[in-house]
Amino acid sequence: MRWFPLLVACTAATAGIAGAGGRAVRVEKPRQVEVFIPAGTFQMGVTEESAASALTQCQLAYFPPNQTPRQQTQGGMFVDFCSEYFTDLSHMQARAVFLDAYAIDRDEVSVGDYRQCVAAGGCTLDALIAGDERYIRGEWPMVNATWDEAQSYCRWRGGALPTEAQWERAARGDRSESEWPWGELEQPRDFNHGQPRAVAMREIERQISTVPLRFFGDPDDTDGFALIAPPGSFPWGESPFGTRDQAGNVAEWTADAYFHDDRNRGYDNLSPVNPVRDGTTQTRVIRGGSWRQPTFVARSNLRDPFNPYYDASQRFSHVGFRCARSMR
Repeated sequence: MRWFPLLVACTAATAGIAGAGGRAVRVEKPRQVEVFIPAGTFQMGVTEESAASALTQCQLAYFPPNQTPRQQTQGGMFVDFCSEYFTDLSHMQARAVFLDAYAIDRDEVSVGDYRQCVAAGGCTLDALIAGDERYIRGEWPMVNATWDEAQSYCRWRGGALPTEAQWERAARGDRSESEWPWGELEQPRDFNHGQPRAVAMREIERQISTVPLRFFGDPDDTDGFALIAPPGSFPWGESPFGTRDQAGNVAEWTADAYFHDDRNRGYDNLSPVNPVRDGTTQTRVIRGGSWRQPTFVARSNLRDPFNPYYDASQRFSHVGFRCARSMR
């Protein structure tokens, strides 16, 4: 039986503003819809089988198929990159985690939503003009926002960026076997994703960059959208709690700091109750995959394989966010 989520809607604010010629123009603030997630325990993390599968898919996606691993290390770092990713996953072993009740946005924050925050004085204009403006469309998810700008928007809304644990539970529900919002099996037409970078372009770019930020992948229109899709365009890919686009569309900032040292890299030393890894590190955890990344990155229990390179002060055309708030 399908479980329908409880929706919590904020009241829409309307106002009359004098337009040209004295005509009143009605301005309505779009309704923000959240889903309520009750207090409870879920299985967070990656099994050994999932980690091994992610390693294999990483190698297939980012290694040219006609070269050996030894050849691939010449002028590049992809063997180490996938090995480092596997090391990350080994620190994310599945475990029971308890979370207090919270609410989280059903959809990713849109550009239109963010513009309202700017108009109200709660957000800076920089995110709308400093990044790649091709991806700033009112109906699309808000990208190009730094971690601090995303956090400021959520605070303006009365919440915060979700912790990594809150994000994962919202995405996969309380079914321990689920690796996708809808269940166990990958369904590429149910979310907006990309494909591995073309081999020729990968070879060209590898010669001019020692950091693999340019190897996210290429767009793929087989899911119905070549680039970003308006939030909620894939309702059949929603999670058990009713969130949408937690697989693909845009990857998402979370509240958790990302550390590079083994001791603090994953869930080691984190409390199993309302866990969050605080810190002043400039790197933050990214989740969910995006329109320009291979499908495996969108699994609900995996981090983004490029997480070590996501500086919180930088802007990315494939990274957005959603907000959460405590119900205590």
